[in-house]
Amino acid sequence: MIRFIQHNKKVIGLAVAALTFTACTETWDDHYVDTPLAGANEGTLWQALEQNDQLSNFRRVVEACGYDKSLKSSQMFTVFAPSNANFTSAQADSVIALYRQEAAEGVRLADNRAIKEFLQNHIARYTHSVADASAKNDSIVMMNGKYIVLNGQTFGGEQLLSSNTLYDNGVLFTLQQPVRFYNNIFEYVRTDSDLDSVAAFLYNSHYYRYELDEDLSVPGDIKNGKTTYLDSVMVKYNELFFELGRINSEDSTYWMLMPKNEDWARLLNQYEPYFQYHELVDNYDSLRWAKPRLAIMEGTAFSMTTNPALNRYATDGITRVDSVRSYNAVSYSMRKRMWGSDTLAYYEYKNPLAQGGVFSDVERIKCSNGEVLKAQTWNVDPRQTFLRDIVVEGENASIIYDANTTYGRFSTVRVPSWSKYYNRVSGNAYLEIHPKNAAVNNPDIAIQVPNVLSNVPYDIYIVTVPADAADSTVTRLLPTSFAAWRLYKDLDGTGPSRENITDANDKVFNNAKYQLGSYNGTQGKGKGSGLDVDTISLGTKVVFPTCSFGLDNAQVQIRILSNIPTFLLSAGMFDNTLRIDCIIFRPHLEATDEQ
Repeated sequence: MIRFIQHNKKVIGLAVAALTFTACTETWDDHYVDTPLAGANEGTLWQALEQNDQLSNFRRVVEACGYDKSLKSSQMFTVFAPSNANFTSAQADSVIALYRQEAAEGVRLADNRAIKEFLQNHIARYTHSVADASAKNDSIVMMNGKYIVLNGQTFGGEQLLSSNTLYDNGVLFTLQQPVRFYNNIFEYVRTDSDLDSVAAFLYNSHYYRYELDEDLSVPGDIKNGKTTYLDSVMVKYNELFFELGRINSEDSTYWMLMPKNEDWARLLNQYEPYFQYHELVDNYDSLRWAKPRLAIMEGTAFSMTTNPALNRYATDGITRVDSVRSYNAVSYSMRKRMWGSDTLAYYEYKNPLAQGGVFSDVERIKCSNGEVLKAQTWNVDPRQTFLRDIVVEGENASIIYDANTTYGRFSTVRVPSWSKYYNRVSGNAYLEIHPKNAAVNNPDIAIQVPNVLSNVPYDIYIVTVPADAADSTVTRLLPTSFAAWRLYKDLDGTGPSRENITDANDKVFNNAKYQLGSYNGTQGKGKGSGLDVDTISLGTKVVFPTCSFGLDNAQVQIRILSNIPTFLLSAGMFDNTLRIDCIIFRPHLEATDEQ
């Protein structure tokens, strides 16, 4: 026997979808058995439906879908049955025809729309009641997982004709007309032809699939070296809920912004060149497909829990909302760790309801767990999501050393509070690199730069720190002089790295494609003077052919070599110690002016 369940938890990197189920054994049914209700009318809920001619159309649907067996059983249910007055014989026939059509097509019972959208939308497990006509709202969890509001007069906004009628196995309410079914955000996207492209991504079988849950299943004999199962529980997993938010969850409330098909196509055409992983990266072709699509969708789901102002706006329509944080945003305390600086607020948007804001031109569609915001104009700037400044702090950098020159001669230096540079050096710490010994004049390192996008023009900077930033004994500041190169991989995966280059005169470093330039500071004048915290440009509109966004191993390195002749060092005219606050890659703004 196979049962199908949808969850929402992360298992081996997968996030799982919302709980629904189809019970098909007496053992499973036992979970829902309760004692008969005191003071109940004689008979079961099914008998109550049989005896009420005004519920005959609803009864026909129950029987056609096989739910008469449940309503005859010892399980406890609450049934909200629409009367014939507004649930006609033709409507019942339509629901039954849908059930039979999808059953013939092999649609699983848990996904059969006649059951999920109609029948389970009117039946809840366990017993529920209202005290009187003045009873306040109470949310009832229906068999399809939807939360529907019950009060003394209405259920799901529909008028109650009768309430609290007790039977041996549950409670019967009657309704003036059927309760409307609302898709959750994840379900809705599949119903809107304007959002076909979004749906194709969210429902792609690579992410969204049924898998056997061995922990929930009942094992049987081992045959041919494999375990068989007496009771197989198939769990529907979707990795994207972990990446984008629990937009399938009925007990969460989200707004989710979605582009229509024409915007999706335009954005995909723009973003695909940014995610060209080289051919030696594992699953590079899958990454080239998935990452541009994630780039469109990440930062588009907004929890009402973390954005309470949106709740107020949704009710009064006029409350000012200064900013919103999407599911992918991080807390202020985590920004530096995630983005390199606590001033960088990715996946957060200012004035979202103002003209040009992310919510300024949308069609709002009510869902059971929030709203879909179908964008008529796509106002999400990629510079607020994936097209980020890359900041590599010197003290946190992954550094490659030439064992012949600098091995063991580096340290992290903290800027003390008494220093005039306190709070001017990022994180009040920097990397200091000295020559290995007196016989070696110039330190030589490479700093790894992660998350570089392909075909994006970057302005590259190095921020240097003066010698007296943490040393009060320094009385004379000297200029610095160094050369810089960029090392990266081409599309075929070939390309130099500092680990496999030992000769400073190697042809790689004489090749213009890798050179960034040489920088000679003059004491007291200009950048590199050593007199202040200096931001020095290493290159403008520098483009890399391959992408390392999201990879564990950085593919790009910036090599820095102090290049001061011995006679100038001996004359005390330059300082050959490198003091690096950070390396910055900043997407050149002109690259994204045309959205």
